[in-house]
Amino acid sequence: MSSTSATRKGRGDKPGDRNRKRMEPVFETVDLDTLTPAEEAFGDEFDTQLIGQPEAREIALEVRSRMNNPMRNKKFPLGIFLLVGKSRRGKSLLAQVLAKMLHGDDEALTRITSEDYYDESQMNDLRGAPPKYVGHREPVDARRMKREKLAQVDGYSKISDWNRIRVRLNSACEIDVVVIEEFSKSGRDFYKFWMEVFDKGKKTLANGELVDFTNTVFILTDNLGMDEVESEEEGSSIGFRSGQKKVLNHEEITNIVQKAMRKRYKPEFRNRIDRMVVYRELSAEDTLKIVDINVQQLYDRIIDQMPRGDDFTMDVRPCARKFLLKAADEDVANLKRVILQHLEGPLGRILAKDNPDRVLGGDLLRVTWDGKSEKLTFAIARGEGDVDENIEGLMRVLGETAESMKGVSYQRRLSKLRGAMTRENTKDWAVTVKANDRDELMMETYTIQDELKQHYGLRISNLSINFEAPYEATIVVRATKDQMDMVSQQYGVTVKEMSRALVVLPKKDK
Repeated sequence: MSSTSATRKGRGDKPGDRNRKRMEPVFETVDLDTLTPAEEAFGDEFDTQLIGQPEAREIALEVRSRMNNPMRNKKFPLGIFLLVGKSRRGKSLLAQVLAKMLHGDDEALTRITSEDYYDESQMNDLRGAPPKYVGHREPVDARRMKREKLAQVDGYSKISDWNRIRVRLNSACEIDVVVIEEFSKSGRDFYKFWMEVFDKGKKTLANGELVDFTNTVFILTDNLGMDEVESEEEGSSIGFRSGQKKVLNHEEITNIVQKAMRKRYKPEFRNRIDRMVVYRELSAEDTLKIVDINVQQLYDRIIDQMPRGDDFTMDVRPCARKFLLKAADEDVANLKRVILQHLEGPLGRILAKDNPDRVLGGDLLRVTWDGKSEKLTFAIARGEGDVDENIEGLMRVLGETAESMKGVSYQRRLSKLRGAMTRENTKDWAVTVKANDRDELMMETYTIQDELKQHYGLRISNLSINFEAPYEATIVVRATKDQMDMVSQQYGVTVKEMSRALVVLPKKDK
């Protein structure tokens, strides 16, 4: 008894403490409805590449969350998503956008067309040739292969670890993107092959090589149920007079697709799909944004593909973009053909070496539309382009390699952004840098600050640093929106336009 009492006294307990209830800890509710700054930046970048599909955006954010989640179940693929919609609506574009955002290259993915595997004999392209058959090879461990060997195409199986690593060889991210187009148009063996992959996250090839899909995002596309949708919209189904048009809303189309899914696939397949999304019809405004994306891709090609010294500036005016939209009948499925016919084709003639009036390095090429004719107008202002002669005249010290040209392309982009700066198109922007501790914050802040001044040519008007948690710094610069978009993508920082009337900054540490 005495020892027991001594123990209680040592713990500072009082009689009756054992019956007293322990105090409930204080909890703070976590806000999961609001995106973090990093998620917002990711979503904003996604919105510049895929337009009018909010569910596709949600999938991209879900992929980002899963790949950063240390608690995810790594016995299954990272994600399996089915996109359903009419043909030529850009369903497989989601896979390209993910590849671009994860690896910096929209072709860093594995593309499989289901119709190519309708017969059992065609399946060797996926599972590989068995021993004693033509095309057979011994198993290899792709993760231990030398880079030079990995860069070569593996002819054994399209989905081998070797081939999936090869397409993303220049990326530090180890997430594979596989797009399987028109999934329902395949044969039974193809279906059974992928069912095993989706169920176990791994697949043994014919040579005994185990392929790991646990870090793979699968994008399945299909037009399941679209025949019925088009039939109802054309008025040919029962209950509508012949020739009468009907526009189905998104909910009605989704219901048709879900019925077709239940009819076509058993529950074991439907349960393996993380999410099924029906692609939405695009508005004229959405389609015009897609025109802008295609035009920007042409701008990028000028920087990436034109020989040094032949770099020029192209300005496709809003009226010209409206013409492209009109020529495509406001249908995104027609845009590629229209842009090739009315923009890329004429550009080829204007840039031809045997054309005495061709565009030269440093010129400004403006594309307009008069609102009446059936073609665009191209006009050249000699020497008026946004070109930095110092960059264009860089000496090729190391030769014309892929890495050297990547560096020149980066400098060209900065040069054009600097050349396009005017008093009218610049605004005050707040660049917010966040870090885990003080030392990391200082290093990140001064690195970005120096590059904003030296590389972007920007003037910093204010720098505020919070040396206590949360560790963050705010750099205020005057720049164009295009410059800030590039800063946000390059450094992964939060960038916001500031109001001239009221500028609120974190308190500056003394």
